[in-house]
Amino acid sequence: LEDVTLRPSLKHFLHQFLVLLEEVLIFLAVAQDGAVFVADTWNHRIQAFSANGEFLYTFGTFANVQNDPQAEPGNFWGPRDIVFDAAGNLYVTDTGNKRIQEFTPDGQFLNTWGGGGIIPGSFEEPVGIDIDSQGNFYVADTWNQRVQKFDSSFNPLTQWNVVGWEGEGIFNKPYLAIDAEDRIFISDPESYRIIVYDNTGNVLITWGQYGQDRASFALPTGLDFDSQGNLLVADADNNRIMKFIVPALSQ
Repeated sequence: LEDVTLRPSLKHFLHQFLVLLEEVLIFLAVAQDGAVFVADTWNHRIQAFSANGEFLYTFGTFANVQNDPQAEPGNFWGPRDIVFDAAGNLYVTDTGNKRIQEFTPDGQFLNTWGGGGIIPGSFEEPVGIDIDSQGNFYVADTWNQRVQKFDSSFNPLTQWNVVGWEGEGIFNKPYLAIDAEDRIFISDPESYRIIVYDNTGNVLITWGQYGQDRASFALPTGLDFDSQGNLLVADADNNRIMKFIVPALSQ
């Protein structure tokens, strides 16, 4: 494992998008054509930029509809994460409104799922979202302390409890990422660790503790994989991106 060494200009860019900024973490996703979509959390909108950083468009504004997930389609309360399906449609965790929203690549609303609650398909503070190789969705249902798995039409398939995600504060915002073998990696920010599951919820490995060395975290949040399959972790309170070589894991 190693820290990623970044030139100053790239460090500045990442500080704008991936580290703590006015008590919020802002996350992005890259579309198939290279366009960059940013979850602009406390402006309650999604912004799109070209691969060269030119502004393209924005959609969404503030709406508090957590008691009616079908209301105000296309608007948000603190969107946190974005993922694209194979068709290029994007799915946004509308965290404050306890729902997931689907949009076309140009930002046209398509569908919404969720609403507050504990039954399968409901959410309390959905944050991270990702898709496996079969088109199934996984959502970090934070305050319910569980990961929920859905099929490609967002029908609930299964769920499992997370021994973690204890707090309900603004800093405890866990994300998840799925590798090429469909293993689910989640961040547990306030326990300073990463947990890895198979696709049915069995724990495969966990690592991390509080600290500043190369085996520790101060607030691990966003996760992703690079083109070589290495895990990238946004260690927010240490102001760094960490890269881990993922070991072979028995399933």
